[in-house]
Amino acid sequence: MSPGAAFLFPGQGSESPGMGAALLRRSARTRALLARASRALDLDLEAAVARGHPLLRRTEALQPVLLAIGLGLAEELERSGTTASAVAGHSVGEMAAVCAAGYLAAEEAMDAVVERGRLMAEAARLHPGGMAALRARAQGEVSAALEVGLAAGPVGVAAHNGPTQWVLSGSARALAAVASRFPTVPLPVSGPWHSELMADAERRWLPFLRQLQWRPPRLALVAGQTGQVVEDGDDLPALLAAQLTRPVRWAEALRTLADAGVEAWHVLGPGRTLRGLCRENLGLQVQVQILDGAEARA
Repeated sequence: MSPGAAFLFPGQGSESPGMGAALLRRSARTRALLARASRALDLDLEAAVARGHPLLRRTEALQPVLLAIGLGLAEELERSGTTASAVAGHSVGEMAAVCAAGYLAAEEAMDAVVERGRLMAEAARLHPGGMAALRARAQGEVSAALEVGLAAGPVGVAAHNGPTQWVLSGSARALAAVASRFPTVPLPVSGPWHSELMADAERRWLPFLRQLQWRPPRLALVAGQTGQVVEDGDDLPALLAAQLTRPVRWAEALRTLADAGVEAWHVLGPGRTLRGLCRENLGLQVQVQILDGAEARA
């Protein structure tokens, strides 16, 4: 990987009222992708984005919208002359990164995300739960929290976002047990993402991914499940599917990019979470540009 810029794509939890509405009016790419997802889901996602409709609280609707926004912003940024040497995405944002890297056509990436959201929503109805943020300075604290939670139900690490930032995912009883002993913050999500409760979704999504038309990449992709650059010979569909039940190693992914010489950071999507995580992991001096479809902020 050569030094340069990285495009970072946020996942669920980054959404905000009115996200993508301005982009929708000017991006044919975003409109076309939303139309494709709308037909597959029998929903009007374009109207939901334009109006900030509560429909976007549903994971099967939100995931395709985040992909369409991310890829529309990437197209705009590249047209302006800004290109990336590497890409990464947090959770479902990784599918936008996969497409931006050249592994999949945008249409196939959208089909994959529609299926991902549908399967995850089904799994969450069968195995309800949630997620919670945990501040821990050492791995021992995380292990202790998990020990308490596992005595009450299934729970595990869903993400390692920064030096002290962890996310736990699992059943409501397990998370309540952890919260009774450790300082946690419940996250506004509709399911226990990145946990063993998504095992059925992982099992069913992998064969869907394998039948897609995978291409040689044009950019380096850092995988969220490993935190490392995807190399020739890596089983990318398996890595993507396994992400449904295993932690997002975002702290490791950012360090991999920084160690490779990335100096310019561009967040392509709503919210400021990824900018904060860049600064927590890499230092307050890091300059991160956010493009949310309305304006660019440094």
